[in-house]
Amino acid sequence: MTADIPGQHGMRRIGLFGGTFDPIHYGHLAAAWHVRQRLGLDAVWLVVANDPWQKRGGRVITPAATRLGWVRASVDGVDGLEASAIEIDSGGASYTIDTLTTLRAAHPDTAGRVVVGADTAPALDTWPRAEELRSMVEIVVVNRPTTQGVEVPAGWRHRHVPIPALDLSSTELRSLSAEGLSLRFLTPEPVALDIETSAVFS
Repeated sequence: MTADIPGQHGMRRIGLFGGTFDPIHYGHLAAAWHVRQRLGLDAVWLVVANDPWQKRGGRVITPAATRLGWVRASVDGVDGLEASAIEIDSGGASYTIDTLTTLRAAHPDTAGRVVVGADTAPALDTWPRAEELRSMVEIVVVNRPTTQGVEVPAGWRHRHVPIPALDLSSTELRSLSAEGLSLRFLTPEPVALDIETSAVFS
């Protein structure tokens, strides 16, 4: 199901691709790039979570400033992909509804779509203030061509965007780095080099 967001015509169209990005990798970048191309967006913002509520109580998260630096280095010089510190600047836990509210207040000429992975889409109704979020935004579900039967809860405006099948995960990259292996060719070189020299995942 697809639909335009009310009041969207004539506004700058942005995709909000949120994540922990710990670390960012080429799978993230390919998804952002293909969403922008397929939907004709003016830009996709890679929104770095300040305090990712879904990952509380688990592993230690790399400091937000470090993760933001990795994202900025990854999109430097790439037209249409931007690193966003909107959630870091807001402080506290990172909730999508708050990010959209902040975005609309600061940039009233901007209409945002929220980009999520196929594994995340089924849980949208569990997000904080889900009913309010559902009424104000369109969801873009990115999925690999082989992904079948992605369920989006009823009532959400959404569309699916196929992306290349790059089987990468930040969890895997952290494990490789902890083994002392280089992450070159899995994440942009400035990020790989910084991880190697800082031994952040050792």
